[in-house]
Amino acid sequence: MTPWTGRCLKVGMALWLGFSIAPVHGADLVDFRATPLKAPDCIDNASLSFFSQNIQPAEPPHPTLPIGRYYLIVRYLGANSISSPVASDFGLFSQSYPWPPLRGTALTGLSPPDPKEMWQRASHADATLDDSSAFQLHCYDAGSFLNTWTFPRDLSVTGGGPHSIYGYSFDDASAPSIYDSNPATDFVLQASIEIPWFAPWSEPLAVPGGGPIGQVNLFAYFRDRASGRTFALLLAVFDNRFVASPPYAPFVAHDGATPFVSTPIAANARYATLPPGSSTFTGATWTGLRFFRVHVSQDDFRRVLSDVNAYCRARPELRFCGTSTPTGNAYSPVVGDYQITDFGVIHELGLGPTDELSMGVHIFDLGAWNFR
Repeated sequence: MTPWTGRCLKVGMALWLGFSIAPVHGADLVDFRATPLKAPDCIDNASLSFFSQNIQPAEPPHPTLPIGRYYLIVRYLGANSISSPVASDFGLFSQSYPWPPLRGTALTGLSPPDPKEMWQRASHADATLDDSSAFQLHCYDAGSFLNTWTFPRDLSVTGGGPHSIYGYSFDDASAPSIYDSNPATDFVLQASIEIPWFAPWSEPLAVPGGGPIGQVNLFAYFRDRASGRTFALLLAVFDNRFVASPPYAPFVAHDGATPFVSTPIAANARYATLPPGSSTFTGATWTGLRFFRVHVSQDDFRRVLSDVNAYCRARPELRFCGTSTPTGNAYSPVVGDYQITDFGVIHELGLGPTDELSMGVHIFDLGAWNFR
């Protein structure tokens, strides 16, 4: 798959036409040269790319295994979460589904070709959307269907919730710098995504703002070469808590393992620049792939570093937050000191004791780039 150049942007099979808008700083948002840090790959043997994890490591490694290939990892869904190839179509509700209004509607939106067992994994061989979660990989596409009615609820997880990740991890020797010496170079993440299905349930009925939470984020982890410390950038695509509210304000937090900054994909986001043609954060579901792209200019990244260091100065007891640089910061303030270790799309749930949720996500053409 070739990177985008000039004013015609190739997104899978779709053609995105540029607009005559020039950025204030960083790469031109329309007329740019793209260099892949990692371009999309076509997965032709899905059996090598499905992984699960059910024990939370005390110190999560970055890069995350597996290394050097696109993968789909499922965490905290039970030992059998991806144990079986499965033939059911988890892209759509079947035409024989017991409730007629749902027949033929999208679940993940991804229906891989036959034999589907080559491209899908679930908890048992005859799994259906009513008795299992399911996960899909085919060429440039990935699908994640999470069904909490089938989850074990006794797994100990802190700093997050049950989730799946479609992503890529670099090995230490080849982890690329996110910026070069050109001040106009941007770090860019992009993917096309659809979230066609979201069915929450809570008992007693949740108060406004309560109930189960479903989130989808683009993300990247960065490593400070000098100290070896990592932190994460989350770029929010979807959060059901904001279906009728404006996007949340960007923030800095810590998940128990590493600091992270989070911002919705939106105009005037503090930590990123929204280019023409990109879709934006929402709390409402949609059917059909939407294209999301985020530029992180070097000025954007300096704001990230400034805010992470300010957060850590107030919380030196947290992992990676103690002083490690001559300037008294936890992290180097120099943008050229950073490598990318991991990136991807995370589909994550937050659940109360009585919450249940069924949710489908489809991801296409994920990649990380330098634009200049």
